[in-house]
Amino acid sequence: MSISSPDASSGDPYGRFNPLGLAQTSENLRSALEAQPQVALTGLQPFTGAGLYALYYRGNLPIYQDLSETLVPLYVGKAEAGNSSYGDSPSERKPKLYKRIEKHRTSISEASNLSVEDFDVRYILLDDVWIVLGERALLRAYSPVLWNTLLTGFGSNPPGEARTNPRSFWDTLHPGRPRAANYLCNRLLTRNEIEVRIKEGIAVSLMTPGVDRDHALAQLRERRYQAIWSLPPKANKDKRPIVYRPDAFIEENAAFGVSAESETWRAAHTTSAVAESDVEHFDDEDDQNSDE
Repeated sequence: MSISSPDASSGDPYGRFNPLGLAQTSENLRSALEAQPQVALTGLQPFTGAGLYALYYRGNLPIYQDLSETLVPLYVGKAEAGNSSYGDSPSERKPKLYKRIEKHRTSISEASNLSVEDFDVRYILLDDVWIVLGERALLRAYSPVLWNTLLTGFGSNPPGEARTNPRSFWDTLHPGRPRAANYLCNRLLTRNEIEVRIKEGIAVSLMTPGVDRDHALAQLRERRYQAIWSLPPKANKDKRPIVYRPDAFIEENAAFGVSAESETWRAAHTTSAVAESDVEHFDDEDDQNSDE
């Protein structure tokens, strides 16, 4: 099953067709990507070049079951040929895109409840000038893309070894990566709350594009949650984490085998309601949208 095409004339008060508009670019890139062969992630062979890619789930994990027979990806990403920060000329001889996908294959293989055999990939080689625009266009075409927006952390770089690093949404739902082994639990949501959020996101993914879908997506983005814990302000001499939901904090850390002795954290005197959009943006704030 494929999602419907975006409206190419959207945004023009006269309904004129804009061949270079974002909506039409999104449709062109989505169509081109879906025309590429869908390859088993385990069977992907090395290749050179840069471009865009999408990962699809074909396994039996119940939470993703509704997506397994669709063309809706779990994750989309990019790999550029050049270093745009320095203006270097791009090199098409390097396997930039392949290495990016290979990195994801490793993350999936390390997760305790995922199997690389259950994933497919599509990719398309592009000139650098189209890659950044193309990634945004694909995110908009398939929005919300679960592992880019709702379950962030999959493509991010390791943030360091500090124990007070929060476990990402992805590492909470798919534990096993060594880099997150000693991290504290997610600072905003429990595992059960993350699963509810994912189910709601999948329901939005499968809606027909239009006003109702936009409204449902906006509601999901604007939802507020009570934080589990946070780090103290930098000026605070007591550097222990501030815990707003002690029961959830203790239970979640115990589930990952992370000790949370009472002397290593302090309970807050007041609760803290944190806006989801302020903590984990739909534009990969946790992922930093870099995958570098």
